[in-house]
Amino acid sequence: MKNKNCLTIRNLEKTYKNVFGKETIALKDINLDIKDGEFVSIIGPSGCGKSTLLKIISNLEKYTGGTIEFSESLKGDDHIGFVFQDSVLLPWKTVLENAMFPLKIKNMVNDESLKYLDELLEVAGLTDFKNSLPRELSGGMRQRVSIVRSLSYDPQLLLMDEPFGALDAMTRDILNIQLLKIWEKTKKTILFVTHSIDEAVFLSNRVIVMSARPGEIKEIIDIDIDGPRTPEIRNTEKFNEYSKYLREVLG
Repeated sequence: MKNKNCLTIRNLEKTYKNVFGKETIALKDINLDIKDGEFVSIIGPSGCGKSTLLKIISNLEKYTGGTIEFSESLKGDDHIGFVFQDSVLLPWKTVLENAMFPLKIKNMVNDESLKYLDELLEVAGLTDFKNSLPRELSGGMRQRVSIVRSLSYDPQLLLMDEPFGALDAMTRDILNIQLLKIWEKTKKTILFVTHSIDEAVFLSNRVIVMSARPGEIKEIIDIDIDGPRTPEIRNTEKFNEYSKYLREVLG
């Protein structure tokens, strides 16, 4: 891709220290360039630091070495969105109220932001459920609300930490398609953590493979599959070659 970097990471390290002073290295020597508008997935063994890396990028955790440099478009509190493993919706608020919540917190409710929110709800297939409460929604629908909420204030970078990990395979496949539609419409940069190799291949421009702890980048693979991506590409030889290669890299 010819887009400029929105995020540059050099020699990043994260070390935890317990109450007895023993150190555990979670991330080591992470070097990464993320370009504007990319969809990049991160895969690796459990405990390798994938989620920690997202939390560091979003400033939810501090790093202990190296540097992180953001482009001008990513400087400020309103330019990074985070979708967690659980939808974390407020149970007493409707779909629309949950999706609008960050706008209220940031005092950004206006005609333009509400119009954008309506567009996101439509792309996510939630227009008919605006007045529904979370308990009236399926798990997949709640995750869609979570994604819309994270995009409501128009951040440039969206961090997604295994958002579909707890869902059944059929729901997950449907949400993969809807996420791609949202990405194509919004042109956001997405960093997506997953344990599913097939999901990573299906969604991404590039896939970052991490090693077991201490987490290091083993390899970064370009996924050269033309869009629009539909479920049928999972049956193609090229898709299966990428999946097989990633399994080999993971070991």
